[in-house]
Amino acid sequence: MEFILLPEMVDGLIFAMENQNTRFLFDAGTGCCIPDECKSDDEEDRYYDIPRWDPAHGFHIMEQFTTQVHNPLLREALREALSQRKGVFRRYKEVLRTAPAIEQEWYRFKDNRMKAAVYEWYNELRTMWGLEKICFEEETEPQLLLQDFIFTEQPAMTLDSAVLQNFISAAAHYDTSADERSRGTEATLMEASMLLGKAWLLYIDTNLETEEMGDNKTEQDNTVILSAYTNDELCAVCVITELHGSPSLCIPFLRVIPEYRGLGLGKELLQRALDYTEQHEAQSLLFSDFCTPPHFIAQLERQGFSQQGLFYIYEGRFSAAK
Repeated sequence: MEFILLPEMVDGLIFAMENQNTRFLFDAGTGCCIPDECKSDDEEDRYYDIPRWDPAHGFHIMEQFTTQVHNPLLREALREALSQRKGVFRRYKEVLRTAPAIEQEWYRFKDNRMKAAVYEWYNELRTMWGLEKICFEEETEPQLLLQDFIFTEQPAMTLDSAVLQNFISAAAHYDTSADERSRGTEATLMEASMLLGKAWLLYIDTNLETEEMGDNKTEQDNTVILSAYTNDELCAVCVITELHGSPSLCIPFLRVIPEYRGLGLGKELLQRALDYTEQHEAQSLLFSDFCTPPHFIAQLERQGFSQQGLFYIYEGRFSAAK
């Protein structure tokens, strides 16, 4: 019995394919999937085996998705979950829950792969019926893009210290590479990252208190924070401050919280910091966040920063414009 594949049929087939405890058949007469024991023996030609989908298929698409994850730390954690002998699917989902934006992208990816399997199955039936195959158009709804974020530039004094404190705590986690974690340095670097963030929070709060006492000699107006938000959540922060007695600006702190890494936020804030430096006619921009995640160093070099001692310095177009 021939039938036209409708969207609701695709959804029903996917639901049945994921059920590993019951054998389902597709009933072309009703357009629904039914347990094998519920079929009517006198109308055999209306029933079809549903597309084959077993744990091996699920494992394969998890491997495919993992290779496409841009966040190196999350990608590594997903690979580690896949390497487990038991509870692979549960462990994989637990890792994904730590990154809601990527978890959402995973379900879209998985759904597309299962729909492709359904359309391949349907086209095999159409070939058997002597009909032309139809094309499956993958849903290309992208993962979070930069346009999904709101970017702000504000004086350090105007950012709520409690919000910044929560951000620092979230951003301090997973700031180390796999190699560093294997050498047992994760706790040390995480603590250093936390202390660095708290130092800048203390600096901001101290300047605010001095301002309230009427001292006009503070430098709070010379420190700005570039931020990225989505759904009112602070996702990334870049602090820019003046170096006393120097025509240069400095980035002492730049972080993206783990679940939003790999989306280009760090690169975008760095570019905005360069634009800010040019607008304020500074001669150079120093990057002095000594606890920056190792994978971000490559980004600095791609942006034109060069290492000079302990700092990474960008002079580039600034010196050329002078």
